[in-house]
Amino acid sequence: MIPKWKIAREARRVREQVKALLMTPVYWHQQRSFDRQRNARIEVSEGGLVLGANVVVLLVYQPKGVSQSTFHTLEHLQAEGFSAFVVLNSGVSAAEYDRLKAHCALIMKRPNFGYDFGGYRDAILHLTTQPHALDSITCINDSIWFPVFKQCDHLSRMRGIAGNLIGYSFAKGFKTRKNAHVQSYLFMFKDKVFLNSDDFRDYWANLKVSNSRHFTIRNSEMGMTAYFQGKNHKIGWLFSADDMRHYYTTCADQDILAARSYLDTIGHHSAALFRDLPLHDVPAIRHRLIEGLENGKLSRNVIGSEPGMLFHGIGFAAMKKSASYNYQMQRQISIDRGICQQFAPQVEQEILTMASRS
Repeated sequence: MIPKWKIAREARRVREQVKALLMTPVYWHQQRSFDRQRNARIEVSEGGLVLGANVVVLLVYQPKGVSQSTFHTLEHLQAEGFSAFVVLNSGVSAAEYDRLKAHCALIMKRPNFGYDFGGYRDAILHLTTQPHALDSITCINDSIWFPVFKQCDHLSRMRGIAGNLIGYSFAKGFKTRKNAHVQSYLFMFKDKVFLNSDDFRDYWANLKVSNSRHFTIRNSEMGMTAYFQGKNHKIGWLFSADDMRHYYTTCADQDILAARSYLDTIGHHSAALFRDLPLHDVPAIRHRLIEGLENGKLSRNVIGSEPGMLFHGIGFAAMKKSASYNYQMQRQISIDRGICQQFAPQVEQEILTMASRS
């Protein structure tokens, strides 16, 4: 039986697709209007820190108050040698604004138009018109906690990966679906020459953004990878389903059983892989997990995976704040198994608070 949360999710997706189709002319008119008035509608100020060669555009949309984990992220960026450019897609109090300003090099106020890519676009257009010699521009949105751990070197590791567009995670496609793409909650552009190229500047100048979630995913998140691949720029990533496959190949038996339990708990379609298998037939479950990743019957969405594998097994350091049922269960299991006790205190407290309200 298909779980109710999945039916509801698919119904929302269909509604979004229909709305996006009907509203397309309106969205493009809104963007043309926004672009004509951009200078008057955005406000950029210098923060308390010096702008360095490696900039992180941190998109913040928190109309109910800026979370403590946001400051954990900002402190982490500074410690790792990255300069923060905070983009506010929502209003904040004067005290929050002053505190944010003290933890960043630049801060932008803008209307909440275009989801995360609207904010990314305005920040990058600002950076490309300034006389800054940048080595990298990283984009992070606050739909995730990052890093969940107290210490993390993942941004530095991304800088060491060959390529011009580097994803924190890469959604690998299948032979029948050409939808492989860098996931947009955290990605990096790098190389001075590339950042000053017409390909890079033209992409952001011509990017169509809107207040349609469907278009943002299809046109911006998936389209970005396709655009730069089409221009023969190398794409790289830190994590992908290959890491999941390696983990399932080598992990202990109890970890295989934990993966099955997680899939059964969230009622994911992948749970159907095991219906004909005994509950504790580890070799068979292991084989099905690996086979499922290879043939597409098991989700390749790394960030939505079983938390033991994700955080202990492959060392992933991002966690979704989504209210979707599968992410609620991922957080609850992380609490129940004590996984989140190893997280930064600000992150752990917010996970506990969110779980208590669900």
